Amino acid sequence: MRTNPRRRQFLRGAAGFTLAIPFLESLQSERHARAEPLGPPKRFVAMTTAHGAIWGSNMYPGDGMLTDQMNYKGRTIKSGALVPQLNGSTASLSPVLTADASKLTAAIAAKLNVVRGLDIPFFIGHHGGGHLGNFAASDEDLPFGKIPTIDQIMAWSPSFYSDLATILMRSMNVGTGVFSYLGEYQISWGWSNPQTQSGSVDGLALEHSSMSLFEKIFVPPDETGEPERPLIVDRVLEDYNRMRSGNKRLSTSDRQRLDDHLARLDELERKLNVQVSCGDITPPTKDSSDVYDSNGYFLDAQKHGEYWSLFNDVIVAAFACDTSRIATMEALEQFSAFAGDWHNDVAHQGHLADGDAQETLWTAQQLFFEGVFLDLVNKLDAVQEADGSTLLDNTLVQWTQESGPLALYSLSHPVITAGAAGNFFRTGSYVDYRNMNTPFESDLPTNEVVHTGILYQQWLSNVLQAMGVPTSEFDAGGGGYGVMHVDPYWADLYPSAVMQGLNEGLPFLKA
Repeated sequence: MRTNPRRRQFLRGAAGFTLAIPFLESLQSERHARAEPLGPPKRFVAMTTAHGAIWGSNMYPGDGMLTDQMNYKGRTIKSGALVPQLNGSTASLSPVLTADASKLTAAIAAKLNVVRGLDIPFFIGHHGGGHLGNFAASDEDLPFGKIPTIDQIMAWSPSFYSDLATILMRSMNVGTGVFSYLGEYQISWGWSNPQTQSGSVDGLALEHSSMSLFEKIFVPPDETGEPERPLIVDRVLEDYNRMRSGNKRLSTSDRQRLDDHLARLDELERKLNVQVSCGDITPPTKDSSDVYDSNGYFLDAQKHGEYWSLFNDVIVAAFACDTSRIATMEALEQFSAFAGDWHNDVAHQGHLADGDAQETLWTAQQLFFEGVFLDLVNKLDAVQEADGSTLLDNTLVQWTQESGPLALYSLSHPVITAGAAGNFFRTGSYVDYRNMNTPFESDLPTNEVVHTGILYQQWLSNVLQAMGVPTSEFDAGGGGYGVMHVDPYWADLYPSAVMQGLNEGLPFLKA
């Protein structure tokens, strides 16, 4: 650990802005310093890409990397160190997990995890909510309702945000958000009244402009010396209480709408009173919206990477300034020049043995890994905290795809992570939780057998706990996070041991 951490680190982003960040704890507000636990705060980023359907041989490292094993939940699970293979200027863990050697260094690989064998144990179809636990946000008619996603559990948890003195946005939700065949594709879902955890569960609005997001996470200090304005909530509270309590015609749903509205006003008032001090910032000069609107965007993978890199810069700035600690990123771009019907002619042909559609799919995911995932990971790792760790060390970045190797099925749902979440997770490992004695019938080539694993709900519970959220805040008694449901005709693939202990720390991953 460094004994003389530098007072400021300089972050230069793709948008052309430079951020000078003070990290000394003495520069925090007194209230913030008292309330925060020792050490830097934890942060969470969820990246998602559409479709998936990447064969295991293209997505994961080879079995030769799995050097350790143990018995767990009725199967032999395996793990091994992530060691990039160099070929000239390219470093590779698998065909998808390949990048320029300057981006996928041995040091960065030591901060990654590649997790195989995490299952959503029913047919989920096309979905946005499944990535973070709202499995009902799908195009399937599932026999249960919507629940908030884990990012929103964190965002409104007093354990995650023990003090909001500097927080301008509880969570940043970015993306374009529309699939032609699915309509609105949202991964982040929360209560309409999150303060009381009541009302409807709705998809959160998405930010499409990186410059607009920057303006929300950085507000210059008020140097006018003008007196404080009266609270917005105080102005309307008397009228609110009179209408809510005295109007007998007010329906239950309208009463909930009034409660939701006042809660939003209360949160707005809180943000207006936030005092931020995070050094000198030169605003970005380029906006993601301009890239998105540029000629040829939809078939230009380089522009797709540039679009998301601009958001990465803002996310790093928000984390460094401590004006937000959560980000979700919905990347629906196909990262390919394919000009036909991507959905039907590529994504749903990835199982064909000729491998043509499969190559188009995995090549697109590789471009996302290198241009977006590793872009953010390296930027987070370049910013040092007061204790000598980096932003990445205290963050969990997870990348998931809509499906596992079978389109529409989230069996062996790939989970690629970076960061230790403040030493909660061990890193630098390829981990395989599959049960090699329970094959799943599929139409993939014979050398691409799908095997069932353990439940994704256990992973989501581990993520919440990694962020400091105790199980008492999210577990209604069934264990894990997310509705417990198994398709009846899959029941034999998931023995009782798999359904139990869903709040346990995951072997090979929990530090």
